[in-house]
Amino acid sequence: MNIKEIARQAQVSVATVSRVLNHPEQVQPETREHVLAVMEQFHYTPNWFARGLNLGRTNTVALLVPTFEHGIYHRVITGVETVAAKKGAGVLLCNTHGTAEGEVDSLRMVLDRKVDGVILGAARLSAAQLDATGLRERPFVIIGRGDGLGDVTACYINFEGSAARMTQHLFELGRHRVDLLLDEDSHSKSGAILQGYRAACAQAGLPAGQVHTAEDSLRGGYLAARRLFATGSLPDAIFASSDELAFGVMKAARAEGVDIPGRLAVAGFSDSPMCELVTPELTSVEQPAHRLGMVAARLLFDLIEDEQLADRVPQQVVLQPKLKIRRSCGNEKYIYELFE
Repeated sequence: MNIKEIARQAQVSVATVSRVLNHPEQVQPETREHVLAVMEQFHYTPNWFARGLNLGRTNTVALLVPTFEHGIYHRVITGVETVAAKKGAGVLLCNTHGTAEGEVDSLRMVLDRKVDGVILGAARLSAAQLDATGLRERPFVIIGRGDGLGDVTACYINFEGSAARMTQHLFELGRHRVDLLLDEDSHSKSGAILQGYRAACAQAGLPAGQVHTAEDSLRGGYLAARRLFATGSLPDAIFASSDELAFGVMKAARAEGVDIPGRLAVAGFSDSPMCELVTPELTSVEQPAHRLGMVAARLLFDLIEDEQLADRVPQQVVLQPKLKIRRSCGNEKYIYELFE
């Protein structure tokens, strides 16, 4: 059953059936109801994909993220889907496994499917690889700074500023040697946190502590902390670039009999729900991931709906996190928040 057969059964023109599907307000109510009744009688379902191609739209956008496992990307996905649903669009979700090759493969796949636009999270591919995919010919938004990709529309969280603020907070609590524990794979985020950390050390007139790297997991944080404890040279605080790493540090401290926060202050990054369930509660940097996904989607739909906007100077939207101060850093007051 196709549109021509529906027109024959309803004894109207193909153009009338098309108007019923695309502009029902332009059809007389009696004719519209008659055509819809024939469609229902023959269980006719329009081929929306083909219709989208004819109109130059598929009402589908693609979201590429490096992993589905971390809570931050769960919230980013939810944020994108919230906006897409209001636009009547579907979201094609791809896991790039955190590699440039995975991003290239996923981009080629979604562009072959004629998506209206793409949101690329934590881009690792080079400008040359990006150009080779043909993505620049389609509306797209980068979640992340997009360093090295040229002029792109991007939105990202101010990791550098929030890392500086957390380091400063630890200094204000009397912690003079603050070591940094970074994810060994997330170079963009880790680099921004390192810059903020060093800036805070310089501003406080204190030497930077040691910088450690580990797999971004509870196990990675645990092993890194055990190696540090084995040296016998303990810092006053450890600031980890993720809550998973910080939880690993806390587990190792319990195993070694190191008191938190008496002997060692610990702070994390991302403010997962587990922060309030561990003992002591973990101080962390909240990442507005859901809002980040919503902002990225709004930027993308603006580009899709306004072709002239796409030709203007790309936008850069920076979201400011806030510190969630709890007991693990040595705070003796009630839990509170510090805004950037």
